[in-house]
Amino acid sequence: MKLRSRYRLETDERREQLLNAGLELLGQRPHDQVSIDEIARAAGVSKGLLYHYFPTKKDFVLAVLREATDQLGELTAPDPSLSPLEQVDASLDAFLGFVEDHAPAYSTIFRTRGGDDEDIRAALDEGRELRLEAVLAGIAGWGGGSAPPPARSPALETAVQGWIFFVEGAVLRWLERGGLERAELRSLLRLTLLSSLQVAQEVDAGLELELPRAAQSEAERHRRVRHAGKA
Repeated sequence: MKLRSRYRLETDERREQLLNAGLELLGQRPHDQVSIDEIARAAGVSKGLLYHYFPTKKDFVLAVLREATDQLGELTAPDPSLSPLEQVDASLDAFLGFVEDHAPAYSTIFRTRGGDDEDIRAALDEGRELRLEAVLAGIAGWGGGSAPPPARSPALETAVQGWIFFVEGAVLRWLERGGLERAELRSLLRLTLLSSLQVAQEVDAGLELELPRAAQSEAERHRRVRHAGKA
């Protein structure tokens, strides 16, 4: 039994090592430009051993995508000791840092939306669904226990899902064209989320959200600055 448990542990550790090597390599170059031989060399294993864990290159790419989703979920998990606005900023900072470290892979995958590969598209959809649930859970915790979490509604879910697609497009443009400092992009993403939530409340009269007051005042400040610049 001990030998079997040790073998299982070693197997899991080796698989994790391969996935981390894949994340590193695919973060530097698009997956369709990387051969299985390069992946094996980067992981420091034989091609035969790599095939032992992942029968095809696509199996490996899909596993790396899911590993990236898991790591991103851990990095962006809200810290309950922070204020709601600080939670949003911390999560966005972690997300942008991860994307910068894996820019080529992000650009390729989200530029093509998985291309013609149904399995990769399904993995991307799975990741979006997990992010949707994570954001909704974070919003539910903004009341700090002083108020019941907001009821799930089509307006709320649609607003958050739309924001997730907006983030994908905005970050893709930022990686490929620049034009904004990272802090400016973070503010844009934060304010867009809060604005989307405010609109969701207007659409659904029964939706009650604990939106950060500081964020509302900041949005108003940005509007005043824009109007002053036009005057």
